Amino acid sequence: MSYKKKLSLGMAVELTVLEGDYEGHYRSRVEEMGERLLSVGVPIENGELVPVREGTKVKVTFWDETAAYSFEGKIMQRIAVPFPIFVLVLPDTVAKVQRRDFVRVPATFPITFRMVTREGLSDSFKAVTLDLSGGGMRFSTKERIENKSLLFVQFSLPHGEIQTPASVCRVVSIEDTKQYSVSVKFHEISERERDKIIRCVFDIQRAMRKKGLV
Repeated sequence: MSYKKKLSLGMAVELTVLEGDYEGHYRSRVEEMGERLLSVGVPIENGELVPVREGTKVKVTFWDETAAYSFEGKIMQRIAVPFPIFVLVLPDTVAKVQRRDFVRVPATFPITFRMVTREGLSDSFKAVTLDLSGGGMRFSTKERIENKSLLFVQFSLPHGEIQTPASVCRVVSIEDTKQYSVSVKFHEISERERDKIIRCVFDIQRAMRKKGLV
C-alpha cells in the first residue's frame, strides 16, 4: 500500500521546523491532498500563527496503528485565504519509524486499569502515569502485574477520554516503595484516540520548552 493512502484529510501531523527563528515541533493537520502536493494548517503558538517563511526546511510526521512515518521537505508556498496553510511537495517515499521511537514526555495523570484474563476483565485498579507517548506509557501502581500480560486502561486527557488495550513490556519494583513501575505499549488503539494522546504530548513539550527543560 502506498504511504499516501495512510494520509487523510483532518489527520493530525507533527510539523517540525528544522531551521530559522521558529525551529521546533508544532501540531498541525492535513488540510488538502493531491497527487504531488500536501497542504497542512499553519500551526498556532500562544494564540498566534507561526510565521514560518517559504523555503524553510521542515519535517512532517504522521502515524498509523503500527508505526510513524516522516519525510523532509520545504514550504513551497504560504496561503492565507480561505484559511492559513503551508503547501509542500509529497516525496516518492517516506521513512518508517517504529512506535517505540515516539517522543515520550513526563506526564502525571490518574488512570484505571483492568487485567485481561481468560475469565474476562479483572476488578478495576488505580494508578498514576509517569510518562506518556503516542505509542505507550509508564505508570506506577501498588498492584503486582505480570510481564507480557494484557491490560485494559482508561484515563482522561485535556483532549478527551482514552480507553484502549495495552500490552505490558516491563515491570520494575520502585526502590524504597511498595510500588511498581509498569511500561506498556498501546495495543490496537484507534487513530482518533492516538491523536488525542499526541496532542497532549505536544502541549507538554511546548510547556517544557517555555521552562527551558528541553
